[in-house]
Amino acid sequence: MDSYVELFQKHGGSLVMIAKGNRGEAVTKACQAHGGFYLGSIGGPAAILAQENIRKVEVIDYPELGMEAVWKIEVVDFPAFILVDDKGHDFFRELPGGCGICGP
Repeated sequence: MDSYVELFQKHGGSLVMIAKGNRGEAVTKACQAHGGFYLGSIGGPAAILAQENIRKVEVIDYPELGMEAVWKIEVVDFPAFILVDDKGHDFFRELPGGCGICGP
C-alpha cells in the first residue's frame, strides 16, 4: 500500500498510519509533503493492548482488500511511537549504524 500513501495524504486521508515495521521511501516523502505520521507498536503486545484501547473500527473503502482496505479506527491511550514524522525523519533509517533489515 506504500504506493498509495501519497495519493491518500494529498486528499487528506491516511495522515496517521500505524503498524509494526519499516515502510518505503514513498511513505517518508508523502508524510513530509502532507504532514503525515507513521506510528509503530510492538507486534505481540500491541495485539493485547489493542483490545483495551481500540474503541471503534470501521471499513471506509475497498473492503475487498481485507487488511489493506481503508479503515477508520478510534483509539484511546494506545501506546505507539513515531517511526516517520511530518519532517521526513525515519526512525529505522536514522538508527546509529543503520537497521540490519532495512539498510544503512
